[in-house]
Amino acid sequence: MMSYDASFGIQPIPADKKDGFVSEIKKAINSTGKRYTTYEEGPWFYKRNGLYYMVYSAGGVPEHIAYSTSTGPTGPWIYRDTIMSVIKAGGAFTNHSGIINFKGHSYFFYHNGALSGGGGFDRSICVEPFNYNPDGTIPRIIPTKAGVIKSVAHLNPYIRQAASTIAWEVGVKTSSNKNTGVYVTNIHNGDYIKVRSVDFAKGAKSFDASVASASDGGNIEIYLDSLSGTFLGVCPVKNNNGWQNWTIQSCKVKKEKGIHDLYFVFKGGQGSLFNFNWWKFK
Repeated sequence: MMSYDASFGIQPIPADKKDGFVSEIKKAINSTGKRYTTYEEGPWFYKRNGLYYMVYSAGGVPEHIAYSTSTGPTGPWIYRDTIMSVIKAGGAFTNHSGIINFKGHSYFFYHNGALSGGGGFDRSICVEPFNYNPDGTIPRIIPTKAGVIKSVAHLNPYIRQAASTIAWEVGVKTSSNKNTGVYVTNIHNGDYIKVRSVDFAKGAKSFDASVASASDGGNIEIYLDSLSGTFLGVCPVKNNNGWQNWTIQSCKVKKEKGIHDLYFVFKGGQGSLFNFNWWKFK
């Protein structure tokens, strides 16, 4: 929001009196007092086929996700339904959402606290694919552990791919700076990255990785389809005297054809091994 029209004034929506976030949580948990609206926070606003959608956290604490629609961007809004109920197993006291369309497919983003160490203030981003009903309404979406299981397109391994292109990971983190952009860091022995639906076509002969290390370095072991799947090769990563001193390390790989999930398994000694910026097969 850049501004508002002062001639209309600011019109509050009647709701429970809020005297601080923590006290609001306690009130919602300990009371079943009447609320005048299910709207709580975190609106996601968009237009589809001439209809405006407002998706939001609803119902107080614990939150569920609901939505309303309108024929104009300022309302009046018509309440529609719950999109996602309160997540009981592995959920958090709060939930925030967003909906996007990507290459003709619709995706619902939300979050939970299901990962190890997760909770109300340590939440993880989740996504579920869905289809609008024929009348444009949004169906009830059930959270799953699998999330998106079918890619909208296959990945081309013969062009440079960011190491942060990740379908699943264990142990690693991402960081960024203005010179490098986003890269993978905090890599330790046994960590790994999974990349989904990689199309090797007739097969690769070699592998390049842009890496940087100020430690003893390590290895990138490359597997197909699982952590114990077809072994393609191992790319050694040597100390190059700097965590931002990027160099290209290469190795030969076994020639395998077709579409596969790709696993990069990191091996080495103690502590951080190296940073990983991008990769490419030849």
